[in-house]
Amino acid sequence: MIIQSTRVWVDEAFQKAQIEIQKGKITALYPYGEKAVDRDYGDWKIIPGLIEMHCHGYNGMDANYANEEGLKYWMDGLAKEGVTSFLVTTSTAPEANLLQSFATISKVIDTYHEGTQGLGIHVEGPQISFNFKGAHNPYLIQKPNIEQFERWQKAADGKIRLICIAPEMDDEQALTKHCAAQGVRVTIGHTGATYADCEAGRAAGAGSFTHTFNGMLGVHHREPGSAGAAMSMDDMYAEVICDGVHVHFAVVKALARAKGKDRLILVTDAVQIKGLKPGIYEMPGRWVQVDEHGCGHLKDGRLAGSSNKLIDMVKNLVTKCGIEEVTAINASSKNVAKFLGLEHKGEIQVGYDADFTVIDDAYQVCQTIIMGEEKL
Repeated sequence: MIIQSTRVWVDEAFQKAQIEIQKGKITALYPYGEKAVDRDYGDWKIIPGLIEMHCHGYNGMDANYANEEGLKYWMDGLAKEGVTSFLVTTSTAPEANLLQSFATISKVIDTYHEGTQGLGIHVEGPQISFNFKGAHNPYLIQKPNIEQFERWQKAADGKIRLICIAPEMDDEQALTKHCAAQGVRVTIGHTGATYADCEAGRAAGAGSFTHTFNGMLGVHHREPGSAGAAMSMDDMYAEVICDGVHVHFAVVKALARAKGKDRLILVTDAVQIKGLKPGIYEMPGRWVQVDEHGCGHLKDGRLAGSSNKLIDMVKNLVTKCGIEEVTAINASSKNVAKFLGLEHKGEIQVGYDADFTVIDDAYQVCQTIIMGEEKL
C-alpha cells in the first residue's frame, strides 16, 4: 500500500511525500506524486502514531480490575482517538487484584490485535509517598520491594515495562537498580523527593518524572524539589498533563521550554471515567464524581484523573501554550518511544512500524493507521 499527503512528518518537518507500507512496516519514502497511490490524504497532516504511556481505564473499567471485554473496548476506543500504541497503567490496589489484572492484560495484549496496540504495563503505585499519594489508597501504599515486583512481573508474563517509584522510599535505590538492570523503565512520581533524592534516583537508573507538578514536592529557590529536578535535569524526560486543569498552561509552557523538543512527554492520565457522562459513580476501590470538564474528583474534592484525549494534549500545547509543533509531536510519539526503548516506533522512517495518525488543521483525527491497517 502507498499513501501520500502534502504534509508528512519526516525528520521533524512536514514534507510532501509518499509512504510505502508492506507487512506493517514502512518500506520506502518517495517524492510526492511519484507513484500511484492507494490513499491520498490531500493536505491532511500525517504524523507518527500517538503513543500513550500513562492511562488507567476507559468506560468504567479500571486497569486495576481489568477484564478482557473492557480492555478490548478500550483498545478500540483509543484507536478512534489516534492512539496507535499504549501502556496499560495500573495504580495502587490490593495485590490479589493487581496480579489478576496483570495476567488478564498480558493475555489480551498477546491475543487481541484489532485496536490500539498494547505495548505492555505501566505500574504507578504502591511504591510511592504517603504524603504525595494524590488519589491513591493510603492504606495500600508500600515500600518498594524487589520480591513483590518479581511476583508482579511473573503474573504479567514479563510485560511490565515502566514503574513509578518515589526515590526517597526506595532504600539504597534497590528496586530502581533492579528494574533498570532488567530494562524496565523507572519514573519518579508521587514523591516528596528532594533534589538530592532525585539525583540518587537518576544515578540508579530512573529516567523520567510522572505527571510533573502533580503529586510531587514543588519548587523552592533553596530546595528545587522533585518539580525543580524535573525541569532542570536535562537528561531526564518529564511527563505533563496539558489540560489546563491539572497544570496551568503557563506552567506547562515553562516546563516545555525547559525540556525542549527532545525530553517532554505528553500524557492524559485518563482513568475509568473516560467515556462516561458527568455524574457520580461508585467504582471498584473508589467513589468518583465526573464534572462537566471530564475531570474526576474524590469526595474531598481532590483530582482523581481525567477523560483526556492525547490529541487534545498535542493541540493544547501548541494553541494554549504557544509551543512549537515539533515539541508537541515529539512529546506524543518520538520521545515516548525513545524513553521506552521502542526502536521502531515514534518516527516516519524506512524500517519503522507503519503507525500513523492523520489529522486536520484543527487537530481532529481523520484516520488512524496501526501496523499498516486503517482503523477508521
